[in-house]
Amino acid sequence: MAKYFSPNASSLFAALPDQLKEWLPWVTKIRFVIISFVFAIDFAIRALVSNPNPASFKYFSIAIILWYILGLYYLIYNQLSRDYLLQAYLQIFSDIAVITAILHLTGDLESNYLSLYLLVIILSSTLLPRGRVFLVAAVSFVCMGGVLELAYLPLILPDFAVHYPALRYLVTSSPLPVDLRTLQVKIGASFFGFFAIAYLSSQLAENLRKVGEELRDKSGQVANLQAKTENILESMRDGLLTTNLEGVVSELNGSGAAVLGLKPEELRGKLIQSFFPGLQTGTVSFPSANAVSTRQEVTYLSPRAERRVLGVSVSPLMVPTIGVAGFVYNFQDLTEDKRREAEYRTKDRMATLGRMAAGIAHEIRNPLASITGSVKLLQSISRLDEDQTKLIEIVSHESERLNKLVSDFLLYCRDQRYEPQKVDLLKVIDETLVLLSHHPLFGANVRVQKRFPPRLPPVWADSDKLRQVFWNISDNALKAMPEGGVLTVQAEEAGERAVRVILSDTGVGFSEQQLEKVFEPFQPGFSGGTGLGLAIVYQIMQGIGGTIRVESKAGNGTRFILELPKPTAPAAASKKAFIPAAADR
Repeated sequence: MAKYFSPNASSLFAALPDQLKEWLPWVTKIRFVIISFVFAIDFAIRALVSNPNPASFKYFSIAIILWYILGLYYLIYNQLSRDYLLQAYLQIFSDIAVITAILHLTGDLESNYLSLYLLVIILSSTLLPRGRVFLVAAVSFVCMGGVLELAYLPLILPDFAVHYPALRYLVTSSPLPVDLRTLQVKIGASFFGFFAIAYLSSQLAENLRKVGEELRDKSGQVANLQAKTENILESMRDGLLTTNLEGVVSELNGSGAAVLGLKPEELRGKLIQSFFPGLQTGTVSFPSANAVSTRQEVTYLSPRAERRVLGVSVSPLMVPTIGVAGFVYNFQDLTEDKRREAEYRTKDRMATLGRMAAGIAHEIRNPLASITGSVKLLQSISRLDEDQTKLIEIVSHESERLNKLVSDFLLYCRDQRYEPQKVDLLKVIDETLVLLSHHPLFGANVRVQKRFPPRLPPVWADSDKLRQVFWNISDNALKAMPEGGVLTVQAEEAGERAVRVILSDTGVGFSEQQLEKVFEPFQPGFSGGTGLGLAIVYQIMQGIGGTIRVESKAGNGTRFILELPKPTAPAAASKKAFIPAAADR
């Protein structure tokens, strides 16, 4: 476990430039407040005093104006220079000089502004290292002590003052008499006061810097932990959503937003039932705090009107100090899983039906041959009237039709070899559409739309069987549009391993019950069909390693989506598949 070490003096000193960048503008603004406050106090005092000295007020005003000008200069210089430590020294020592002038102009020992030195020392502790704060205190004491000594020099050293007449300009303007002991006590008290304030303020400032470093370190750790948590949540493949106890959404990760087709900010503040209406109250939507994670499947309608099946599980959001603070919903898009599951069930049913039907077909064909032979023999040896002759013809015709159906179905169930190779998909599609244009049902009210690029990579398939796939689907499309319509053929690449072909029509479509069994044999959708056309399509697609699925609604047309493999596995040439000859559905 990582440990935290308190920052040492060198690290604190190294961090000072960053702190100075933040604090210098603040100190400059505080200076304007102090200057205004000092001027206001002096003005008020002079208004209350009966006989103020106009000369001292003049010089005092000049000092205040100079201080204002210096403050403006520091603001401008702060924007131009990046040497923040030099700026700090200039501001602090110029403040000491101005305060010393104000101290002398306002009565020296009787001045009310001796405490301004303390403010400078305190401000310096926020800008400079601890040792430099003591230097500021020492300079402040020297300036204060020096001006007081010079101001009262005739009292301290009268003989020396007589020999230097120029020193009379530094003599205090205060009319009040001051004895030497009072001056010494004042200077001594200021010495201890300055250094005591320097010690306390620097100690406090250093502690604050250490706390600031610890806070920044902790904040960095929290930020790193938060970023790591966010990365984990965003890296999850499942959707994750949190709500409060009332079911109002607070957070949603990226995968969840992709599944729902919405942005996280669009869901925050909404009730979970507003977009998960299928959640059962009392189970997933509002579980008890002590309940284990519950799960159910719900149907979700995306903003693009796509129906998706989502698996949703929930668990309480536990906070150690307050208990249950909300709920965490974990959800996955099960639409593709459900589709594959339906395909597996269809494939299993078809395999079972195929085995059973093959046996039945063999059993039917033998007595059917006997019936056909007996009818022909009866027709040759007997003199039949017109009704009997018509009945014999009907029996003979139906026997032949049944025999053809049995023959086609046996061919459908037979294990056959095929020869896959590189196939030009667009060429096969064009040839099929040319043949389709001569179909008896292809009239003037039928239109074909082609939507594919000039070039597509070859696919790995048997070209003849691929034509049969396209022909069977197109034949069904024409039968589904008796009043005419549009047959759309679209081709595009589907990743690195497959090419997608979509054949869609504007016909009558399939009902939900028909859609579940669309690839099963003997599911005729139109009169006169055997119900084997789409079953053959399904088996061919399985044989060449492709996939096929159907999207349809009754009255809204049908879309057949085929994915054909690219030639990445030449060894598959010896693969076997069921290749029946029947073509009608």
